[in-house]
Amino acid sequence: MANPVPASRPDQPKSLPLRAALGGLKRGFEALGVRNYRLYWWGQVVSLIGTWMQQVSLPWLVLALGGSAIQLGFIAVLQFGPAMLFAPFGGVLADRVDKRHALIASQIGAACQAFVLFLLTATGVVEIWMVMVMALVLGLVNAIDMPMRQSLAPDLVPRNLLANAIALNSMAFNSARVVGPAVAGVIIALGTAATGSAVAGVAINLGVNTVTYSGVLTGLLRMNPREIRRHEKPERHPPVLHSLAEGFRYAVRTPLVFWCLVLLGGIASFGFNFQILLPLFAREVLGLTAEAYGGLYAAMGLGSLLGSLTLAVMRQRRAIPLMLVGGTVFAVLLVGIGLVRSIWLAAPLVMGAGYFSMLMINTINATVQANVTDALRGRVMSFYVTVFAGSAPLGGLFAGFVAEAWGTPAAFLVGAAFSGLTMALVALGLRGASRRGSLGVTIIDSSGARSASPAAGGDRRAVSATR
Repeated sequence: MANPVPASRPDQPKSLPLRAALGGLKRGFEALGVRNYRLYWWGQVVSLIGTWMQQVSLPWLVLALGGSAIQLGFIAVLQFGPAMLFAPFGGVLADRVDKRHALIASQIGAACQAFVLFLLTATGVVEIWMVMVMALVLGLVNAIDMPMRQSLAPDLVPRNLLANAIALNSMAFNSARVVGPAVAGVIIALGTAATGSAVAGVAINLGVNTVTYSGVLTGLLRMNPREIRRHEKPERHPPVLHSLAEGFRYAVRTPLVFWCLVLLGGIASFGFNFQILLPLFAREVLGLTAEAYGGLYAAMGLGSLLGSLTLAVMRQRRAIPLMLVGGTVFAVLLVGIGLVRSIWLAAPLVMGAGYFSMLMINTINATVQANVTDALRGRVMSFYVTVFAGSAPLGGLFAGFVAEAWGTPAAFLVGAAFSGLTMALVALGLRGASRRGSLGVTIIDSSGARSASPAAGGDRRAVSATR
């Protein structure tokens, strides 16, 4: 049920009047009226631009070093695989420690990894195995960092602004996905033209990524800890495995959480393999240069950004239709990408895939957040991270092997087919669960209004995302 926002509690984040805080920006940016969240959000924007510059650069670097599609898949395994094993433990940690302090530590660790990778590339000694080692180090850091991020953002805003904050998180991510790849592609092209080696441009991008970690660290350090929501903790925590089991049981027994995770896992495994397939598609199928490859990535980011903006300004969204329709259209667009051979046809299809995937993924995140209690948020969201990031290694290897055996277009088509099967399975599962009882929060309210409690006669399906 929706919990009222206790305005007088000292640990409750204060929501400043939007007009005073942001000069009259529209309701879609309302969560930015909270100072702590605003610091966090801007830090994310700066840091994620560098992250996307690295994400685009590394596959190009590996290919320039003579790497194959399968090696790109193994790098994805090393970068995201640790989340499959350790993210749940990161979720337990998130429910027990000061998340802000833990995030500061993890961001420092990630910055050190980025700096070492920059030095290896700038000095010209980098080899594919070194890239793999650095990918593993980043994967280990992210296994702890990502559950912390997922569970900290809800503590920075009043509960009635949770859905808006989640949409703005996606907007930050996808704004960076527009700027980062486009800038990275130009830098790689200029570096290649000036030195005759793509490694020079990649080194600059990796250096920029190292510097941008200062953005999120500055935001975290400038936050007011007294305005971060605190949760009651037991005097003595149960054993770690017991805590994990408690979160797992909650996720499995809550229909919307369970089927959201199934949907996320299937689509992430078979549909979200752009990190592996886009550089191969750009280079081998479309014959693009580095800057055009960056532009193609930016087109996907632009589509995702538009999707985030769409969700941010929605007063209410029906979670199930958005997830299922968004995922279905995404799968259809994957088929289109696999069939085209022109950049002028591929770019709008990639942009559309970014848009509809964002409608689905952002709504999955908001729905899981809306259907979990504060005491279990870190653990349940760690399973979200495990499924999302942990699916990347399996999907990366799958896409790499298919692309190696039958070509990149076939990998898109096979991924679309499995994504469609996932959509059908989830639709049937949700239909069966609804017949057995209430699904939980199915309408995400971003209006900032407090909804009626079910006990007071309100429809439980229509409460705001404040649980």
